[in-house]
Amino acid sequence: MIQRWLLGSCLVLGLIAAGCGSDSSAAAGSGGGGGSGGAAGFGGGATGGSGGSGFVPPEYGSWVKFEPEGAVCSDGSPYKFWVEFSQTSDNVIIFFEGGGACWDYASCSGNGGIRGAANPHGLPDSHADALANIAGMDVSASEVYPLLNQDPGVSPMADWNKVFVGYCTGDVYSGDRTVTYQDPDGVAPDIEFHHAGHANVLAMITMLNEMFTTVPKLFVGGCSAGGAGAIVNYYFLRTGIEGVQKGYLLDDSGPVYPDQAMTSRSLALHQKIRSSWDTDKVIDSGPRPDELRADLGNLNTVLAEEFPDDRLAMTYNRLDYNYSLYSYERFWTRETPDMRDPIVPFAGDGLGLDQNVTLDRAAVYSLWWDDTALLRTQYDSKSNLGYYIPFYRTTNDSHCVTIPGFEEVPLSEALNLFLTDFGALAWKGSEIGDMNLRDYVDQLLDDSQPVGSYFEEDPEGAYRSCTPAEFDAALCEAAVNPPMP
Repeated sequence: MIQRWLLGSCLVLGLIAAGCGSDSSAAAGSGGGGGSGGAAGFGGGATGGSGGSGFVPPEYGSWVKFEPEGAVCSDGSPYKFWVEFSQTSDNVIIFFEGGGACWDYASCSGNGGIRGAANPHGLPDSHADALANIAGMDVSASEVYPLLNQDPGVSPMADWNKVFVGYCTGDVYSGDRTVTYQDPDGVAPDIEFHHAGHANVLAMITMLNEMFTTVPKLFVGGCSAGGAGAIVNYYFLRTGIEGVQKGYLLDDSGPVYPDQAMTSRSLALHQKIRSSWDTDKVIDSGPRPDELRADLGNLNTVLAEEFPDDRLAMTYNRLDYNYSLYSYERFWTRETPDMRDPIVPFAGDGLGLDQNVTLDRAAVYSLWWDDTALLRTQYDSKSNLGYYIPFYRTTNDSHCVTIPGFEEVPLSEALNLFLTDFGALAWKGSEIGDMNLRDYVDQLLDDSQPVGSYFEEDPEGAYRSCTPAEFDAALCEAAVNPPMP
């Protein structure tokens, strides 16, 4: 059984999780008194010395829950994040959970078939250990997001300190606003929604700064909404955790595209979320706000220039059919029922382009490819920006590259790989030539190599005929709506 979470968060595996330890808790701001620790920066790690913080991890090798004081989920319940402390490394990976977005009554209530946000009722204490439950079996964050895995055959950061950032605010970690959404039909009750994602991250950073006082390498990543959250909050993590010496970023499937060029397709989305989540408050608290107000996509080059020695990268698939729908489905439409005619802005409520209409799928790809061309030009302009963009992956509608390739092989084979060779399953379908995403992350972490960029030109996959370069109306229709056997 496979279940998809919209905007990605992830492909959920119907498997037994490989025990990730107990669900230990630490009260807000707590974590032990003085004395020696074992994790890096706490007294017994690679560098030694606590840096004066006095923090001692409650335990090692399993997820420990933390609740920053005053931080809340969309429903007002306490916000939580989880840390797995290492006894052998000072380095830290911070990974943001994916899982949707919302900006009006339809999307924030989950009504009307509109894509919405994950975890609307808050985060359970066991969230990191049981990120998914299929047929009574738990799957942890370490399997859903293999870069958090403890096996060095799966993740190059297997022995690092790991931070799993839970998601429950519907704002790709960029909001700081409470909104009351009203049913436009006047039937259902109002919804008070806390778009507090960025405020929560700032509260988390305060705690992480006390936990990790010496950080030779900080890796920030995330999938989908988490990918966007990673890049939006990178500056604040990089400057707020004062012991960081070198930073690395991998935004998976949450691109912040340029929005002012003639061929930009994300301006309407950016305008909507800026007004709905008050993201200008975040912009104004970061570097060079005038440039970001002028074009939100300038965030990519601003970060590259602010941190010229850091290594910053993007990954997603050319045929992503999830984040692309969030970006365009409610903001664009086709002018006539012919793909040769223009795709134009949509000013109505509800859906413009429809994900289930063949020519609309082709239109989404066309818009996505326009934005991708702009992003590549932008990334190619900076030596410390790189990208890894495969063409197609069956798994999760080609959405998110940092999740296991569970749909790349028959179900029985996928189950066997999960139990016997998770490393092979984790990166299956992420290949460009002889390279896969694990290889790219290895390269990204290797300071002796240039930050690489890889773009798969050769079309592949079921929907290649729906793409601009290979568009064929009949073949696209057959791919989207295959004839019944």
